[in-house]
Amino acid sequence: MFWMVSGAYMAAVDIDFIHGDSLVRNLGVPLDDERKDFYPIADVIERYPEAVRVDLISRLGQPHYQVTTGSAPVLLDAGNGKLKSPIDRARAVTLAKYHYAGDGDVSEATLLADASEKPTEIQTRALPLWQVRFDDAIETTFYVSPATGELLTRRHTFWRLYDFLWMFHIMDYENRTDINNNLLRLAALLGFGFTLSGVWLLVYAMKRRDTKLDGQEAGKTGSSRTDDLVPKTP
Repeated sequence: MFWMVSGAYMAAVDIDFIHGDSLVRNLGVPLDDERKDFYPIADVIERYPEAVRVDLISRLGQPHYQVTTGSAPVLLDAGNGKLKSPIDRARAVTLAKYHYAGDGDVSEATLLADASEKPTEIQTRALPLWQVRFDDAIETTFYVSPATGELLTRRHTFWRLYDFLWMFHIMDYENRTDINNNLLRLAALLGFGFTLSGVWLLVYAMKRRDTKLDGQEAGKTGSSRTDDLVPKTP
């Protein structure tokens, strides 16, 4: 019954709403095509010779370089080459508010760096992360990368309920992501076994009923024949 109720909830609720798409804005803001005064890429490579990739991205509507190295990525102002990472608390709040499309205000901003502080709702994402909470009705929370300023994910009350029900559905009570775990396989095997036993019981019950009906018909026929052999009293 719980599986049916939880499944009905997950099927009925709009998945885009669960993902929090309506809570965000200013994602993928295009850069100004006319601007040419960028900090030279050659200078970026010279500063970070271990770089494996350099991307021109938008942060707060302004061009930045995201430099991917063998360790943590680095964020640079694409106009003057100034280092912008790691992101501090004020910057994380500014970024979160820039992307927030709701009607609440920031109530708390916390840098999560210790594994003991890691909430289950960020799943397998690596720390550190800025956790920025809003005081709206659905307790929206944004998670911002302190290295690049990227909005990594968002969570809210209905997402948390969905995730809780999903956890029971797939029976992964730790990470809530493994749909091929042994517990789920066992439950599926037991369910299949119960189904087969139910089919067998149905066939068995139908055969018993037919046998009983045949016996009753035979008894009636024998009784009728006996009555025919007994002389009737005039």
